Amino acid sequence: MPFAYYRKLSAKQKATYRKSDEISILPVPDVEALRTHVRQLEAALASGQRLVTAKAASALVSALCRQLGAPPVKVTVRMVRPQIRGGELHGLYRLADEGKDPTIDLWMRTVAHERIVRFRTFLRTLLHEVAHHLDVTLLGLDESFHTGGFFRRESSLVRQLVTRPSSAKKEMAQRKPAQLALF
Repeated sequence: MPFAYYRKLSAKQKATYRKSDEISILPVPDVEALRTHVRQLEAALASGQRLVTAKAASALVSALCRQLGAPPVKVTVRMVRPQIRGGELHGLYRLADEGKDPTIDLWMRTVAHERIVRFRTFLRTLLHEVAHHLDVTLLGLDESFHTGGFFRRESSLVRQLVTRPSSAKKEMAQRKPAQLALF
């Protein structure tokens, strides 16, 4: 069932939306190698140091992109989330401008109390923005829509990176072959 905005899309956008919705998971070849980066990111965020957190987030994203065969994306970590439409902006993916790499911006502190965000929220936001990057660079989608498939891919990345190895293998074994296809 498409989200409400689907009916406002052009025919080409609807085709991209449907293609996105069909892809449920992005299997990561060597999640164990990435879990070290995840632990380093957790420690960096807990330190409250923006540059340390940015370095750890960049290292995780670079390693993930290399494993998946996706081009690099620049990660910038900022301090306090900006307010938007009565809420807070958690992260932002921007496509590459001519001659520049695409970028991901993340914020590490809440607006209300300027507290460091919870690690799982920060990691999920980072992987959400990475999923947008993978949509347009790895999966070849013209645009990256918030489809059911998009959210399943995002959740798949989170589960693979934070789940114990036996649980992740069990989940992958239970998936239908069609759900494992990248293209």
